[in-house]
Amino acid sequence: MQTSLRNTALAAALIGAVSTPLAADKLASPETAAVPAAVPARAESPAGDGFRLSYDVYKSGFRALSLKFDVALDGGAYRTDARLESSGIIGWLFEWRLDAVSRGKLQDADVVPERHRFANHWRGKVRTVEIGYREGVPADIRAEPPYGEDAARAVSDDLLPGSVDPMSAVTAIVLENASGNLCRPTTAVYDGRRRYDAKLTPLGTTDLKASNFAPYTGPAEGCRLNFERIAGFKQGDDRMTKMSIDIWLADIGTGQGKVPVRLQLDTPWGIGFAHLVRAHRADNKLVFGTPE
Repeated sequence: MQTSLRNTALAAALIGAVSTPLAADKLASPETAAVPAAVPARAESPAGDGFRLSYDVYKSGFRALSLKFDVALDGGAYRTDARLESSGIIGWLFEWRLDAVSRGKLQDADVVPERHRFANHWRGKVRTVEIGYREGVPADIRAEPPYGEDAARAVSDDLLPGSVDPMSAVTAIVLENASGNLCRPTTAVYDGRRRYDAKLTPLGTTDLKASNFAPYTGPAEGCRLNFERIAGFKQGDDRMTKMSIDIWLADIGTGQGKVPVRLQLDTPWGIGFAHLVRAHRADNKLVFGTPE
């Protein structure tokens, strides 16, 4: 059950959904000079542009997860915060939470990460991973509990330039979709252990209908997200390549163009759905859904 929830959550986070890496797996660590400094806490009301999105994630008819996704844009810089946690009856049975944050610069309509951190909480145990960058290239990587030495050598240095952390990948995908350039073809991702590509292909347009679980109704444009393994995966681990995510985007008034309003997650553990339930602009104005 933990594996199913964890990977459904990852699919949801890569929204535009992994988002984050397969968090409870053991991660790799090259020997590095120092631990990256912790990312400072985000202000309650970020200056500049951006948006805050809240999703409910359903699996097997049950609300299993909640996802909060916050993008702050200011002065050519970005900061993305995400929190995924078990909710509903699933949350009562299986308490799990993942917090992730990435920050960096916006350069030529792309993201250049500077720091990434996530913390995976499961039944009183915590795994943290931090990645620091030098000129946009992963340089300082640290995990607690420590990484394994074999995994540290699994991704060669020549595969790292041009890659971004999972949360920066989500940021790049969402911002490019929001700007009207839907379905960013390829985003190179490195999560501290694995190097993979996130690939989007267009699905065209459709009209979405509202339901008790899905508040949005209206036209939407779609992209299908698939993953290609590059390096660092355990032999026989093909879970990521068997996962696909249909992302449906619409303009719901954030001031940043189209954002994901609905996702269908096809995974080896079954089908899940993520529905946008609430959206705020950077000035904290509620533009979609109802207050919490």
